[in-house]
Amino acid sequence: MKKKVLVVASILTIALITLLIFIFAPKYTYEVEFEEDIVVEDGRAREDQRELTYVIVIPKDGLYVTRAKWEISPEGMLMGCSIRDEEGNDFNTFSAYWIDMSSGAMEMKAGKYTMTLTPLTSVEGWQEYFTGFDTSDWDEGVEEGELPDTQFATDGVFHFDFDFKLEKQRNMPLLICVLGVVIGLLLAVLLIVFSHTDHGLTGNYDERQELQRGKGGKYGLFSMLFFNCLIFILEQGGIHLPMSGGYAAMLSAMLGVGVYATYCIWKDAYLALNQKAGRFIAIFLGIGIMNLIMGIDAFVEGVAIQNNQLTLRSMNLVCALFILFICGVLVLKKLCKDREEE
Repeated sequence: MKKKVLVVASILTIALITLLIFIFAPKYTYEVEFEEDIVVEDGRAREDQRELTYVIVIPKDGLYVTRAKWEISPEGMLMGCSIRDEEGNDFNTFSAYWIDMSSGAMEMKAGKYTMTLTPLTSVEGWQEYFTGFDTSDWDEGVEEGELPDTQFATDGVFHFDFDFKLEKQRNMPLLICVLGVVIGLLLAVLLIVFSHTDHGLTGNYDERQELQRGKGGKYGLFSMLFFNCLIFILEQGGIHLPMSGGYAAMLSAMLGVGVYATYCIWKDAYLALNQKAGRFIAIFLGIGIMNLIMGIDAFVEGVAIQNNQLTLRSMNLVCALFILFICGVLVLKKLCKDREEE
């Protein structure tokens, strides 16, 4: 039996290490970093500096994040940055004399993209640069004919310090979910091993316990069916719950397990004959408190609810309440049992 425990724990540990390597492994990144002195004469940049072009090759479709940081000194010139696809369609265009920003995740198709840096040395040049773009929602529109707090210099040397990075964004919610499942399974194996007096993976249940566990499973299944039917009816009636379908499925599973565990605990069929209640409660309590701390932290940071939807980060609090409830039922049953024995 100890060999089985070791095999299962080893497989889960390898899966956990693999996930961690995948999360922290290098990902596709395109980066440009340079410094250059832009020479402006008679209100125009030097001919060989009027456009600085770089080709970005996206290897596969996916979500990408851009980070741009630059500074021009002294003031008196702006830099326009435009990213276009192979067909010339604009993907992202902006201008500034200094900037330090990171875009949100953007869907990009595989292919070549051209990034062009254009020195903007006059109001007219700035207006011409954005010809064809809808600027009606800007704080200061192009049609106003001037840039607030910007005085263009007709001549001078402007030091341009540029740092640009584009990198593929991993599907972190999915990875976190898978990582959580693997860690949860590993903890479950450890929970079973340390709660058993013989350090095995299987529990020794008598015939009465097996019968009650079967009934508990039936009640748990009916609870899940009722919950899923209720969600379906609400959705069809136009009542949309603040959660995704996957989130609702997790709640359904927790409800089924909760009903099963509560029934079995109260019928003395949850813990096997070779399991100690004290160890089981202690481990459950530790896991519950850990999830409770992470869940509260998610709500404090404001990431548990976004766009009026419960996010994956709020699941820690739900899991904590579920685990602590089961732990409470175990403690209550143990107290009742101890009182009866007295």
